[in-house]
Amino acid sequence: MIKDGMTLHKYDIMVLRVLHENGSASLDELVERTSLKRDEVLWAIENLGKNGYAEVERSARSEVVLTDEGSRYAADTLPENRLLRMLESKTVRASSLSGAQDQIGLAWAKKKGYVSIEGGTVMLTEKGVKVIGEGSADERMLKALAGNPDSYGRVRKEHPEEMAALVRRKLVMVRERSEITRIRITEKGKKALRESKEDEEVIDALSKNIIVNKLWTGKKFKAYDVGIHTGKDIAARRHPLRRLMEEVRLAYLGNGFREISGPMIDSAFWNFDSLFVPQDHPARDAQDTFYLSNPERIDLDDNKYVRKVSKAHEKAWHEAWDLDAARQAVLRTHTTSTTSRYIYQIIENIISTKSRSILPIKLFSIGRIFRNENIDYRHLADFYQHDGIIIGENLALSNLFDTLINIHRSLGVEVKFKPSYFPFVEPGVEIFAYSQGKQEWIEMGGSGLIRKEITGAASKNIGVLAWGLGLERILLIRDRKLESIAQLYNNDIGWLRKMPI
Repeated sequence: MIKDGMTLHKYDIMVLRVLHENGSASLDELVERTSLKRDEVLWAIENLGKNGYAEVERSARSEVVLTDEGSRYAADTLPENRLLRMLESKTVRASSLSGAQDQIGLAWAKKKGYVSIEGGTVMLTEKGVKVIGEGSADERMLKALAGNPDSYGRVRKEHPEEMAALVRRKLVMVRERSEITRIRITEKGKKALRESKEDEEVIDALSKNIIVNKLWTGKKFKAYDVGIHTGKDIAARRHPLRRLMEEVRLAYLGNGFREISGPMIDSAFWNFDSLFVPQDHPARDAQDTFYLSNPERIDLDDNKYVRKVSKAHEKAWHEAWDLDAARQAVLRTHTTSTTSRYIYQIIENIISTKSRSILPIKLFSIGRIFRNENIDYRHLADFYQHDGIIIGENLALSNLFDTLINIHRSLGVEVKFKPSYFPFVEPGVEIFAYSQGKQEWIEMGGSGLIRKEITGAASKNIGVLAWGLGLERILLIRDRKLESIAQLYNNDIGWLRKMPI
């Protein structure tokens, strides 16, 4: 028995025997000669090293990993090099480069001196022409690292500036890792091995069976070392976008709202016509709206509301209203298509019952919407919107401002308002919030007082306040480290694990 009070586990003894025979060994040699699993050998090494029975030599090693963006560029080409190939065959205006990748390519090509902009036209420089012929060192490095991550040390030594640039662009991530290179037995370890008992059974983990059947009687327990090194324990956490949805939901509920929901696939009638959007409005074009081929049409009941909308359109826009166009199936472009149904139902109910005791009514929805947008740091084609309405008597813009200020205050966001035009509200107002990270005011969405063409003249003093705002932009406002709302949808589990709980 060991006199200093420590009881050796069977894994400790097996590792010490191999070390005693050879004086020292590598981790791989210990795994092979003890027939233990790698984790079991690592556990024993940590235990023996902590208690002075073995000396553990470690070396630092740099490990390089390509990010998702870096992997895409390694498989294809860097955006600035793609721009150079484009300029080789045609003249390009800077204003025509509106896509996210085009803008990234232009920014880096200009920074590297590959292009210049003269009179709004992007022009190749001598350096850019040379890169077209020879390629760029940073792209060659990126492709080399993708094919052989172990080449990082050589690449960094030969091209330190280019390597540092790839890291700054977040195309590669460098991690420092500590590796066990050699393990040697100490004199204390040799003595412990001599004094250990072959047949001594040590309990290192309790189970229900051991406790119930008292199998621990007469046995030795493995000492529990609270100072021993362990791997990082990663706590479970909810996605920041899902957490934000709950925050927004609570903000509305705290201000007396009730939640509603509606379909993501809807008819153009509920998405556009019911909200007084003309049938020739640019927002209905294919470049702005996703139209479906299956189903291609959604049936509409020939009810009083459809006829009412038809008359309102023909009177205001002075052209025939097309029922077939209203039946087109679309991916909803805003969650206001949900609230428009409720506006009709509630006001019709009030008019028919001649009772206004249920007012005011406050409703909100949080849902996914789809727009054929140019992608940039604050625009996606598929994103979330939170939408609200208040139906009440003698409502004014002051009620709208007060409500939205209170909701956003509870979310930690300061807002301001600016007059604007939207087809279904009069007057209309845009909502902005200031981003400390971007150092600019970012548009959150639109709002206003729903037009009488929608609520109906019979509603008299009944008004409807409405708004539709981008959900992800709240995080863009609050989080200085968030560079683009697209980050919320990437597959980087490491980014999620670093988010505060």
